Amino acid sequence: MSNVIDLVRPETAFDPEAVTVLAAAFDEAWSHLLASGSECARPAYARAMREVVARRIIEMAQYGIKDRNELANKAVCFLAANYRHSAAARQSAGRGDCQG
Repeated sequence: MSNVIDLVRPETAFDPEAVTVLAAAFDEAWSHLLASGSECARPAYARAMREVVARRIIEMAQYGIKDRNELANKAVCFLAANYRHSAAARQSAGRGDCQG
């Protein structure tokens, strides 16, 4: 039987190069949302959605994803799957970018 403690990820420390990649992935994902006109980027939602994008990128990095483009694309796809007002993410999904 699984213990709840087994499901908790250990604290993760990122080296300076990884932090640079994470920041670039965040900037890329947010730029994509802004350029697409996603409602997630509107002032009323922006602060919360920026946090969602950042947390998602960090979580993926904790699980071993290190590629900036993959982190950015998957963060945008996460919004498409979980937030109904993400036009940018729906556009990405329509191009097949959100598969797998």
